Amino acid sequence: MRGIRITSPGVLLILVVIAAGGIFLVDLLYLRPLAERIEQHAIRDRAEEIAAQTRMGLTDSIHDLDSSCRAAAAELGRDGAGIAERAPSVAALTGASVLAVTDKGGRASYIHHSQAWRGAGGLTEVTDEQFLRAISSAAGDEAAASGVLRVDGEAATYARCRLGAGDESATLWLLRPLAADLPSEVSVVVGGVRPPSRIDAGATGLWLNPKRDTDELELGWPADDPSVGYFLTTTSVRQIRNEARASRRRVLLLLSLSAVMASLLFVGVHILIAGPVYRLMKRLRSIELGDDVPRELTRNLHGEPLVLARRLETAFDKLAEMSRTDELTGLANRRHFTNVLEAFYAQSRRYSRPLSLIVMDVDFLKAVNDSGGHEAGDELLKVVAGAVEDASRKADLPARLGGDEFAILLPETNAVDAEAVAQRIRTGLANQRVMTDSDIRVTLSIGVADLNAGEIDSPESMLSMADRALYAAKDNGRNCVVQAHKLAGPSFANGDTGEQVSRLYKKLAGLDSRFKDLFLSGIEEIMDILETRAPHMADHAHKVQRYATLTAQEMGLPQRVVKRIEIAAMLHDIGMLAMPDSILLSAGKLTSQDLRVVRQHPLISVRIMEGMEFLEQEIPAVRYHHEWFNGAGYPEGIAGSAIPLSARIIAVADAFDAMTSPRSFRQAATVDEALAGLRDKAGRQFDPDVVAAFVAVAERLGDNLMANGPAEETSAHQGSADQHPASPPA
Repeated sequence: MRGIRITSPGVLLILVVIAAGGIFLVDLLYLRPLAERIEQHAIRDRAEEIAAQTRMGLTDSIHDLDSSCRAAAAELGRDGAGIAERAPSVAALTGASVLAVTDKGGRASYIHHSQAWRGAGGLTEVTDEQFLRAISSAAGDEAAASGVLRVDGEAATYARCRLGAGDESATLWLLRPLAADLPSEVSVVVGGVRPPSRIDAGATGLWLNPKRDTDELELGWPADDPSVGYFLTTTSVRQIRNEARASRRRVLLLLSLSAVMASLLFVGVHILIAGPVYRLMKRLRSIELGDDVPRELTRNLHGEPLVLARRLETAFDKLAEMSRTDELTGLANRRHFTNVLEAFYAQSRRYSRPLSLIVMDVDFLKAVNDSGGHEAGDELLKVVAGAVEDASRKADLPARLGGDEFAILLPETNAVDAEAVAQRIRTGLANQRVMTDSDIRVTLSIGVADLNAGEIDSPESMLSMADRALYAAKDNGRNCVVQAHKLAGPSFANGDTGEQVSRLYKKLAGLDSRFKDLFLSGIEEIMDILETRAPHMADHAHKVQRYATLTAQEMGLPQRVVKRIEIAAMLHDIGMLAMPDSILLSAGKLTSQDLRVVRQHPLISVRIMEGMEFLEQEIPAVRYHHEWFNGAGYPEGIAGSAIPLSARIIAVADAFDAMTSPRSFRQAATVDEALAGLRDKAGRQFDPDVVAAFVAVAERLGDNLMANGPAEETSAHQGSADQHPASPPA
C-alpha cells in the first residue's frame, strides 16, 4: 500500500480544521460562560446603581419634607390659633398633600386632606380615616421623625415635629404620595410579594429578572419599611449585552487570527524549509541508492534548501563532468566515449542510419617525452586535442582514449566524409613543430570505420575494426589515413596472426559462408511464394542480384561486402508480398494513388527484415535502394554519399532490369538503350561511379551480361514496381 502524501494545501486544511475545532470548544466551554458571567456582573452593577440612586433621591426628598415640617411648625407655633385657617397655605408651601395635627395622646385634632393627592402621585382616593390610621400606626415610633409609611393601598413619605411645649404640645404631620418622590421609571408595589430573582444578586437583596427577547431588565428591591412593599423598575440592558457579545467576538477574532497566523506560519515553514528539506533529503537518498536524479534536485525547492540544492547540483555537475572528461585535454574520456558509442551504435542499427568512427594515434610521442620531458609531451597532446575538437561538429564526440590515442564518433556520417575529417586533422597538424629547437613535427596515424566496414555486429567490433585500420596506417609508414573496409582479411596490432588463430578464423569464415548459403536457399523459397502471385517476380530478384553482384565485384569491394549486397539484392522487393492484387496484377500503368502505395514497399521490406537480427547489415541497402543521388528519391529523400553504397549499386541493377524487361504498356529496351539511359541519369538518379562500373561490366561481358535473359511473358508487377526508378517521386 502506497503511503499517503500530505501536500502543503493538505497540511493547511488539517491545521484549519484543528484550529476551528479548538476555537469552537474554547468558545463553548469558556468564552460563552465567561461572557454570561461578565454580563450578569454588569447587570448587577447596573441594578445596584439604579437602586442606590433611587434610595439617595428618596432620602433627599424625605429630608426636604422634614425641613419643611420644622419650618411649618415654627410658623404655626407663633400663633397656635388659626391652624384650620392657615393649614391649606402651609401644606401648599411645604409641598405636602396631607397636613395633620395630633395631640399628646396621638389623637388627631385636625387633618387637612389635599384634593391634589392624585395629582401629586397618589393613585387612589384616600379618606381621612385611612390617613389617621396610618398616622396612628407611625405615632408610636417616637424615634422616626420622618420616613415612609403605608396608607392603606398607597405609600407615602412623612415628617413630624412638635407644636408648642409642655403638656399642651401637639405633633404636626406632613404626608405626600411616595410616587411623587420617586423617578418616573420607578414604581412602588404596596403589600405585594416580591417574585424570585433569576440572577443571584448576593447580599444586596435585589430581584433581577432579565428578558432575553426585549433586552430589558426588571429590577426590584425592598422599601426601608417592610410593610410598605418594594420598588420596581425596568431598564434596558442592550448595551451591556452588546458589550459582552462584542468582547466575546473580539476574543474569538483574536483567536481566529492567531490560529490563521500560526497555520500560515506552519505552512510557510513547511513550504520554505521543512518540505524542501524533506524533498532534498529524499532525492539525496535516491542518489545514494544509485538513481541518477541530480537534475531534479532543485525542482519545487525554495529558500535556503534551494540554494543548498543548487550548490549540490553544481557539485554534481562538476563531478559528472570530471567523471566523463579527460583531465589533461578536456575531451571525453574512454569510459564516457564507450557509453556514447554503445548508444549511438544501437540507434544507428535500429533506424539504419550511418555512423563512423575515427581512431588516431600520435606518432613518436615517446621521442617527444624523451627529448623535452613529459611537459612537452603533455603540450603535444593538448595541441592534438585542440585540433581534434576544432574539426568536430557539435553532434560529434571527440575523446582521448588513453595515452596518445584519440577518437571521434561521427553520427549521420559515412566513411568517406569521416576520412575527409581525418585528413583535415592530419594535414592541419603536419606543419606544426612540437619543440622550436627540434625537427620533430606532429603526425598522426588514423583509422576510419563505419557500419559497412567488415562484419561489425557490436560497438566493440566497430572499435576493433577502427583499431585494425589504425595499425594498418602505422604499418604503411605512419602519417596517413586507412579505411577499415579496404583491409583484406583479419589483421592485428602486432602483425603476428599465428597459425592457430589463422585456422580458427578460416573455420569461422567457413561456418559463416555455409550459414549464408543456407539462408539464401531459404530466401529463394520466399521468392517462389512471390512468384506464385506475380510471374517473373523471382526472376527479377535473381537478375538484380546478378547485376548488383557483378557491379560490386567490378568496384573491387571486399568479398564480405559483395555477399551482403547479394543478399540485399535478393530481398530488395520482399515488401511486395504485402501489395494487394489490384496493384500487383494490374495490366496497365498505375495511378498516382497506387504508386504511393507501391512506394511503401521498401519500408515494408525493412519491417519484415527487422525480425531477423542477422540481416541488420543488409537493411540499409533494402531501405534506400529507391533513393536518388540528387535527393529526389524516396522514402527519405537523402542524397549523395549519405545513401549507402550497397543501396546505390542495387538501384542501378534494379533500373537496368526494369528497362530491359517488357511491359504490358511498352517494349523492352535494348542493352545499349538501357546503358544510355543509365548514363543520362548518372549524377541525378544514380551514382556516377556505380554507373561507370556497371557499364564497364556490360561492355566486358557483352551478350553474357544477360545470359539468363528476361522472361518472355509480361508481368503486372514489372509494370508497376519498376515504373518508379526512371521517374522522380511524386
